[in-house]
Amino acid sequence: MGWLKRLPLPNALLLAGIALVVLPHLPHLPLWLSAAVLTVIGWRLLHDAGRVPLPNRFMRILLVLLAIAALLLTYRTLVGREAGTALLVLMLALKLFEMRSWRDVTVVVFLGFFVMVTGFLFSQSLLMGAYTLVVVALLIASLISFQQPSRPLAREPLLGDLRLAFRLLVQALPVALILFVLFPRIPGPLWGLPEDAGASRTGLSDEMEPGRISRLVDSNEVAFRVQFEGSRPAPAQRYWRGPILWQYDGRKWQTEPNRIRLPQQFDLDSNGPALEYQITLEPHNRQWLFALEMPATLPEQAQLNSEYQLLSRRRIGEVFRYELRSYTDYRLDPHVLLERERYLALPPETSPRTRELVKELGAQTTSSAQLIQSVLNYFSEQPFYYTREPPLLFDDPVDEFIFETRRGFCEHYASAFTVMMRQAGIPARVVTGYYGGEMNPLADYMIVRQSDAHAWSEVWLRGRGWVRIDPTGVIPPSRIELSADLAQREPAVRSRLNAERPWWLRSLHRAGYAWDAVNNRWQQWVVGYNQNRQNALLRALGLEDIDWRKLVFLLMAMVSLALLIIAALVFRSGPGADKRVNRLYRRFLRKLARRGITKLPAETPSAFGERAIREQPEKTGRIRQITQTYLLLRYADLDTQTQHRHLKWLARAVRQFRPE
Repeated sequence: MGWLKRLPLPNALLLAGIALVVLPHLPHLPLWLSAAVLTVIGWRLLHDAGRVPLPNRFMRILLVLLAIAALLLTYRTLVGREAGTALLVLMLALKLFEMRSWRDVTVVVFLGFFVMVTGFLFSQSLLMGAYTLVVVALLIASLISFQQPSRPLAREPLLGDLRLAFRLLVQALPVALILFVLFPRIPGPLWGLPEDAGASRTGLSDEMEPGRISRLVDSNEVAFRVQFEGSRPAPAQRYWRGPILWQYDGRKWQTEPNRIRLPQQFDLDSNGPALEYQITLEPHNRQWLFALEMPATLPEQAQLNSEYQLLSRRRIGEVFRYELRSYTDYRLDPHVLLERERYLALPPETSPRTRELVKELGAQTTSSAQLIQSVLNYFSEQPFYYTREPPLLFDDPVDEFIFETRRGFCEHYASAFTVMMRQAGIPARVVTGYYGGEMNPLADYMIVRQSDAHAWSEVWLRGRGWVRIDPTGVIPPSRIELSADLAQREPAVRSRLNAERPWWLRSLHRAGYAWDAVNNRWQQWVVGYNQNRQNALLRALGLEDIDWRKLVFLLMAMVSLALLIIAALVFRSGPGADKRVNRLYRRFLRKLARRGITKLPAETPSAFGERAIREQPEKTGRIRQITQTYLLLRYADLDTQTQHRHLKWLARAVRQFRPE
């Protein structure tokens, strides 16, 4: 690897920065593109070390055309989050092949800045923010290094350039903070993407097809966080209502865009104490809002559809907070059911064996409530199992599940139960959302994860309205395959499993809670710093009723003041190396002054050094070396590497100097 020593320092810094820019995008890129980008970076590295030539102009044009064609074949478009970012990453890499002049270097660095920012389209975590600062500092260090005479890759000049880059970032921090706090905020995301902005990033969907998935994969990602005002719901009441599916074609449950209804158009009777809470919803690019069943208030910019589902008026493309009041003891539409036929509709000849079973169970009951309990008993008493790896279902998913496989997860049970209710003439629909949630022991909020996604049923009974029925909940614990699934339903099991973990795993779990608490603050005060947050902060500062013109004027004034202060500090302190040289020399003078050897105001460093040698002849060599090094650093035109080496020696020599 001796050829790496011939690699110029500026090129090494730039290529390292570009590699780190690309790194967060690799999980979102197709394998061929990731390999191509890393190959181009490696090729440029070998070229800068003098090992291989760059492609000629014809080859570069051919590579660009082939790359764009491959992108079109992969994504069918060049716009949107996925395709657009892939195009930018590809163009950044190919630009390395024609980087020859200072102008090309500048273009590559600023394109690297832009591609780094696109990483926030995929993750807006605190870790991503810190990572971005490091990469930006590395790219700035490469610009600094390109301004210096050509130097080989070495530790001292590398650290010198990095220190200067971080110093520049620190100087820019006050201006960035002012811009962040005062720049006028607009409602909604800062940008929109035409292609895949509607792609879901949640564990739920607006359709459900039991039997098509043979393995359910857990996701530990946070769906939303909940802060309660006062009491919290019992574990058995933690049903977070989401999309409602009522249309069934024999295999798939889905919904159709239906009309929006006002809260007053619903017959909602609530009993018992209300639960007040605030939800911080992670972006999922849908209009869905989630609420503890059953919400009695409507958040701002929200509406209800005909299934009593909360919907935002726009897609949730950023962290969204809203406040709600819910009642866990309620009756929804207990007297009249509109559009009853839609909740009874089934395709002809749907699940004939199940229909016969329903008739048999119905013959033994005298009411809808008794039939519901009879079906639940059937699931409980027959050998049905809850598993994340159910067998696939083919011709008739409900019949095959009820009479053959008898293994599935929540959507299998919710689908089969809802079909059975409709076959019995009881209006029913599938409700999807989340079930459960765990309190963060280090902060006062509940975490609901994507792994908590769930499906259950609602049946309509006269006088009681829509009643929640969760058929998955009747499966005995002995027939739940994974202890993690049982722990979600039984808090005592969760506590026992936590206690049985080794100490290091418990410590790691606790560290995860601490990180989530920090990340939650980041999401609320940085990522979620929207117009409402800005207005609240300005009111707290005594700036009420400030319009955007006054806000812009205040922003410009504060930025100008910050720039003046930074400039004054920079010019007063002078160049960093000179300031340190003078400080070291003054320390040297103080040590001699303690022995009665004081430098006169008009005395030059050389003259004083000779006088000090006469007073301290046993220190002749060291006094003369310190004086000469000081003069060299103060007045000679040294490159950064040489300057750093002499400065390091001077600091050590002054520290070790002991006059007699």
